[in-house]
Amino acid sequence: MSVAVTSSHPSWGAKEQRRNMPPLSVIMSERRRTKSVRVATAVAILLACACALPPACLASDPSTLNGGSALAMAGDGCVALAVDRRFGSGGQTVAVASSRRVLVFGGRAMAGFAGLESDCQGIAEDLAARVADLAGRGDAPVSGKYQGISPRSLSVLTSNVLYSRRSSPFYAEPLIVGLEEPPPGGSGKGFRAFLCSQDVLGAQMIVDDFVCCGAASTSLYGAAQDAWRPGMGAEELARVCGRAFMAAIERDCLSGYGAVVYVMTEEHIIANELQFRND
Repeated sequence: MSVAVTSSHPSWGAKEQRRNMPPLSVIMSERRRTKSVRVATAVAILLACACALPPACLASDPSTLNGGSALAMAGDGCVALAVDRRFGSGGQTVAVASSRRVLVFGGRAMAGFAGLESDCQGIAEDLAARVADLAGRGDAPVSGKYQGISPRSLSVLTSNVLYSRRSSPFYAEPLIVGLEEPPPGGSGKGFRAFLCSQDVLGAQMIVDDFVCCGAASTSLYGAAQDAWRPGMGAEELARVCGRAFMAAIERDCLSGYGAVVYVMTEEHIIANELQFRND
């Protein structure tokens, strides 16, 4: 009778298992390969989800939903404000208006708006009502020769209106432009150009050359910076502002379809219509 004798020593099984295992370098290489495959798969899934989203989901900024842009330039005793005519919903053109809403206050101040059209109309109506209320009560700021609200006062009023809605803001960017008299005792003579742009919370940026806002603001900054120069008269300012506006707008699909350039001087306000490409 034969009896099989087996060893129960614990180290023998472990030694045999270690003998059959692959080298450590092979194990690490396989782990890195698995990790790379997982990362590539996750990136591919994210890209597929992004491509499947509609354009409205990708355009998360309400201020550019309806498109539109505005540009203002300062000259020697004059100021120009250019606004386009397109009204759209994302990349789709809905209508071509006569011009975007521009408010004129007594011949010395103008306000143009770019952003969500309903909010632009809301803040425009609010400003018009407040200025009319101030004028009716005799509280509107006045200067020596001009009876009416000054552009600087209109800028402060607009900033207050926007900041009062900070919990549910207007998605609109206003441009406040106009002519103001030099301070008493100053060395300057005649009216000076006033330009101010504001964000949706009413933060003011007052400059002495040019300001812009809207969907094509990036292109407008470059075109305006290249074209603007100090000391321009009314005719030259209208021509330079119109060319810079056209050069920038024709490179943006959310703006265009014609424009109107308003030129304000001490005597009058002139509206010049521009024809753009309609594609």
